[in-house]
Order: sequence, then structure tokens, then C-alpha cells
Amino acid sequence: MRNFLESRLGSEIEVCCQGITIAGKVAKVEGNVLHLEKDGLTAYVNIEKIIVIWDSQEKKAHSPGFHTKSK
Repeated sequence: MRNFLESRLGSEIEVCCQGITIAGKVAKVEGNVLHLEKDGLTAYVNIEKIIVIWDSQEKKAHSPGFHTKSK
């Protein structure tokens, strides 16, 4: 997991950890901690708790829960 995250440095990603989705640019991986930056803030994510990772498709992160489709 660490090697994969390091290969995404500078990329915008979204990670799902125990039902919570966090989005941001991968700033660095230090030990078992992923540093995600967004809007001048840094989120520190324990990489052992990550369930799913995907590249961000939109500028705005999806909040957890149900989403309705637009017509």
C-alpha cells in the first residue's frame, strides 16, 4: 500500500476509510501515515485503515451516503 501511495505523489485521490471518504492531493507518505492536502488543510490518514483508493474525477469530493442521479 505504501509503495502504491508513493507512486501517486502529487495526484488528486479519494480514499475510503471505515465508511468515511477523504479527498485531496497526495503530499507525502511518512511511516504509515498518508498526508492529503486540500484547501490549505492537511489530513493525516493511517494507511492501515484504507479500504479503497481511486483517482478523483471531480474537483468536489463526494460526501458519504446516498446520491441521487441528475436527469
